Amino acid sequence: MMRGCRYLVLVFVGLQLFLACKPTDPPQYIQPDEMEDILYDYHVAQGMAMGVEGNPYNSHLYYEAVLKKHHVTSEQFDSSLHYYYYRSDRFIDIYKRVQERLSDEALLLGASVSEVERYMTQSTSGDTTDIWEGGRRRVLVPFRPYNYLQFRVKGDTAFHAGDSFLMTFANTFLTQGSPRGADAYLAVTYMNDSVVTRNQPVSGFGVTTMVIPACQQRVKEICGYIVLNQHLDNNQSNDICLLSLDHIQLVRFHHHEDEKTKTDSVKTDTTRTAVTPRADSVQTERTPFGRPRRITKF
Repeated sequence: MMRGCRYLVLVFVGLQLFLACKPTDPPQYIQPDEMEDILYDYHVAQGMAMGVEGNPYNSHLYYEAVLKKHHVTSEQFDSSLHYYYYRSDRFIDIYKRVQERLSDEALLLGASVSEVERYMTQSTSGDTTDIWEGGRRRVLVPFRPYNYLQFRVKGDTAFHAGDSFLMTFANTFLTQGSPRGADAYLAVTYMNDSVVTRNQPVSGFGVTTMVIPACQQRVKEICGYIVLNQHLDNNQSNDICLLSLDHIQLVRFHHHEDEKTKTDSVKTDTTRTAVTPRADSVQTERTPFGRPRRITKF
């Protein structure tokens, strides 16, 4: 009986220590779960506002409706957003859950075969293949090491001469104050060490695309990055900027020679007109085994 009581006491003490070590946020700020709900509704509302033509003031009306739904003031939301924003690891965790919920909602609405995702179901050995090896979503904030995404793909036997490449992703900015710029960079290095690059500014709400055309060299390596311009100082003002990336893809396209062109070429070779040489002409050619042979044509 005594051993059982001691065991229960130890379990209780361990639980209390675990709860005491769990990070907490000051009560004057919106707590993480509720902040997640507000940000989710905010993005849904912004999508609805973009679909309404007319006065851009509609976006502000939708924003106010979200705050009213969650019974928070604009001042409470701004101060809480500022609090989490400068605790990047916490804020990114919250925003990742928001992204997952938005993607799940899109799937329920039948968006699994959308234009942005159309290459995800292809086989890795097919003519059209998504070769992206990282996560499909990423949140960038202008503080190292959270302000960039780097990637590198090594060439292998699945890459052919004549392949072309496309990188695409959906981007959304959440800003307060002056917006910050972002850049995407894609580089393909070939076996002869030649390099083809693309650089694309990222801004606003939409889909960013970069294309590397076909080259008759085999690929050695593909690399690149997406970077959000970082804060130049530690001034914790209300100038907030967050870049949400989703549906990241890097697609490889195999290109085949036109079968019709090959067929026409064969026909031309088999119907070529023979030319009769002059009598007593002598020609020397090599046999398949490399020995010369005299051929006299009459």
